[in-house]
Parts: sequence; structure tokens; C-alpha cells
Amino acid sequence: MAHTRLQGNGSFGWLKALLVWLALLALLCAAAAFLLKRDPPKLVYPRPGQDAAPFAHTDALGYLNHLRREAGLAPFSLSPLLARSAADHARYLNDYPDDMHDEKHADHPYFRGKEPDQRVAKAGYLYLGVQENLSTGEHEIPLGAHRLQQQYLDGLMTAIYHRFSLLDPAANEAGIGFSSRNNRHALVVNQGNRDGDRLCRKGRTRVEEERLYYDDLCANKAVFYSDEIRFDLPEYTVYPVGSLAHPVFSNETPNPLPDREYSGNPVSISFNGRDVLIEMHSFELFQGKRKITNTRLLTAATDPNKQLSEQQFALFPLDPLDYDTEYRAVFRYRETDWEKGKAQEKTAEWRFRTRKPDYPYFKLSGGENLAVESGKTYYLRWNPADCAPDCGVVRYNEYGDAALAVHLSEYDGVVLAVTGSRGSGVRLRPKNGGRETALLVQ
Repeated sequence: MAHTRLQGNGSFGWLKALLVWLALLALLCAAAAFLLKRDPPKLVYPRPGQDAAPFAHTDALGYLNHLRREAGLAPFSLSPLLARSAADHARYLNDYPDDMHDEKHADHPYFRGKEPDQRVAKAGYLYLGVQENLSTGEHEIPLGAHRLQQQYLDGLMTAIYHRFSLLDPAANEAGIGFSSRNNRHALVVNQGNRDGDRLCRKGRTRVEEERLYYDDLCANKAVFYSDEIRFDLPEYTVYPVGSLAHPVFSNETPNPLPDREYSGNPVSISFNGRDVLIEMHSFELFQGKRKITNTRLLTAATDPNKQLSEQQFALFPLDPLDYDTEYRAVFRYRETDWEKGKAQEKTAEWRFRTRKPDYPYFKLSGGENLAVESGKTYYLRWNPADCAPDCGVVRYNEYGDAALAVHLSEYDGVVLAVTGSRGSGVRLRPKNGGRETALLVQ
């Protein structure tokens, strides 16, 4: 008879082996998880932009008047006639922005005359001492037309020739026109003198020869006398002042810095028409105790476009100013008063603060991981020295369901938004290179 012999460990050997293998597998999984585990990326959060609330309901003329008040000048009163002329020219510029101050297309429905004097006269404004300042652009308007008009005025105030005009203390009324169509935008400021226009409306053509008179300042050929129009002029006007100075100058026609694409916002002083000789000793700009030395001085002698008078001076910091930073300007000079026959050593000193960007912003060197909200607009800023002249052009890759929209190109970066679900994002870098930056939707 055959016998079956049972061995005590034989029936459980397979179970023991299985447990050993399971233990080894668990160890391998734990090791793999440990090796693959990475810390989450360190996120950089945006800095807050400029608070828009104080001027949220301020129209373009009100905003310009705020800037004039900060400079110690009387505000412009509204001239409906100048506003009509400015509005028509802005509509014309939507189609022909390159015409600037000279309308050349007489068949256009908003053609009102080749030159500003002709256009304001067409609107019914008779005084011919009108000045026109304008700004045009072709781009999206992420903050809306209201803020865009203020941005255009900020830009004009960095443009030195336009600044001196907008801060002319002899002008006391203005009209502003703005037109936007198909992402083409135009803002036009026409400014004049209400007393001059009132005197033109008297229509006088006969003159008293013993009185000094003007016979070329009225569209209707009327004359008025110099003692009939009075100007309350401050000794001088300085700018920037207050706390809304834009840090950058980047565009003006004609260009006061023809060899550069951008610079810091110039500081300036203009002496207002008194019969004095101004001899500059020095013009300096300070950030704290540090003197800014990389500058260029424009005077009547050094201005490449011969636009400045003998009583106008501008100092350009060649590098952009910092955002949200206080600066101090100092102008030392000798003033010789011909009527009084004496000379005095004088100093004009003033402070101002730069504004923040209009959007939440990041200051980048490359390689950062940026925390962004879906659909929110941000300003990405690089060091211009690392990416000029194409800091406003980016190369990018989207992942997940992220989509990138670039709203504006700036001298030092881009204004953009990313839409997508949490975990999606965009990797980008300036066109000219640099390390890649990630925008991670939170």
C-alpha cells in the first residue's frame, strides 16, 4: 500500500515566497516614490499695480487739469468749439494716423482743413494762437477707453516738446477729442486762450496806431490790443511733480533722442517769458542720495530738433526710472534781470514720485514660476538690457487647456493674460533669448 508523507513546511512555502515578493515590491514602490518626489515649484506672486480708483470717473480734460494743477498752473476751462475740432480730427486720424497734424485727404468725411488753425476756424473758434497735441496707437485696450485716454496723456507728458506745450501757462481753455475704431485710437488736445477768442469776436478792423496791437491772430482778420489780454504767469514751471510720473519716455515726433528707443522720463524747467537771461550752472537728478549720472541735457543749443527756447531745459535719465520711487531734481542758475539791471544766483528744487504700472506686474530675470489667475491681465517686465529691442515679442508654449493672449507690447515686456483651468499654463521667454518663465494657472 502506498503511503503519502506530509512534510510540515511544504504546504506553506508558496505563501512565504509570496509575502517576500510583496514586501520587496512595496519597498521598490516606496523607493520609486521617494526618488520621484519633488517639491512643488516655488511660486512668484505679482506686485500690485497702480490704484485706479482716484481717477476712475475723471475724464481726459479733468485728468490733464489734475496734472496742470500739480505743476502749479491754472486748469483749462472747456471750450466746446475746440472740443468739436479735436473730436473731428481724432476721427480723421483713425483712418490716417500718419497725417498727424496735417490733414491731406480732402475726400475724408471728417476732413476739416489741412492745418490746425484751419480746423479750429471751421469749428467756429476765431483765435489762431491754438496749439494741438495728439497721440495715436493701434492695439487692444485691456483697461478700456477711459483709462486709455489717461495713458495717452501720461505719454504726452513724457514727450518733452508736447509737455512744454501742454504746460503752457498762457493757454487757458481746451477741448479734447478721442476716437477708437477697429483697435485704432486717437486722442487730440486743442488748446487756446478764451480772452483771445473773445477779443477776436469783437470784429474790430480799425486800430489806434498809438497802441500795440495784433492783426494776425484772428481768423476773421480782427485786431486786438496787447494791453487787453493779460497773462498771470508763474516764474517757472517744473515737471514731473506729484505722484503720477511715468518712469519711461519711449516715443515722440520729432524725437529728442534720435539715437535711442527709450529713456527715463525727462525732468524739465521752463521759465515763462519774462525779460530775463537764464544761465544754467547745473541740472541734476537724485534717487535718494544717489546722483543719477547717465543723463543727457537738452537746451536750446543742444536740442537736435531746435524746438527748445533759451528758457527751456530738459534732463533725460538715459535709463528708465524705477516704479513707485521718489526722485529729486535740482536746477542751479544765474538770472539776469535786464529791466532791474541785476543778476542773482538761484536754485530750483523739486520732488516727484513715479507711478506703478497699471496692471499687477512681475519683474523678471528668467526662470521664475509665476502664479496667475485665469483671465486676469498682468505686466511681465524684463531687464531691457537682456532683451532689447524685442522685449515686447515673446516665444511661448501652452500646455493643458491654457491659452495666451498678448494685449500690449512694451519696451521692457508684455501685457498679457492666460486663460485655462488650474494646473495648465504657459512657458515663455523674450524673442532675443533668456531663461524660460512659466505662468501657472492657480
